[in-house]
Amino acid sequence: MARDKVMPLPVREKLTKDQVRAMFPEVTAFADAMRKEFGDGVRLVYAEENGRCIGTKSVSAPERTVKVSEMCLDSSYFSDATERSKHHGKK
Repeated sequence: MARDKVMPLPVREKLTKDQVRAMFPEVTAFADAMRKEFGDGVRLVYAEENGRCIGTKSVSAPERTVKVSEMCLDSSYFSDATERSKHHGKK
């Protein structure tokens, strides 16, 4: 038996920041973590959570897409490499 994919319901009304945080708590927690790591310029364009969606879903080419599970979000690895390069006279 094939399972039908349940499509999330789009949120169409204008929401306040507090309403978005209440309706999409995991998404906003992820966005907050990304802003902490990469700065305040991080903006979400689409999100799905709790059977709802917000924003505009973009279509991307699979060969140019990086999954979050494939990303290294721990910057300590890179800062260690930078420090080692400094000690060897490299910039």
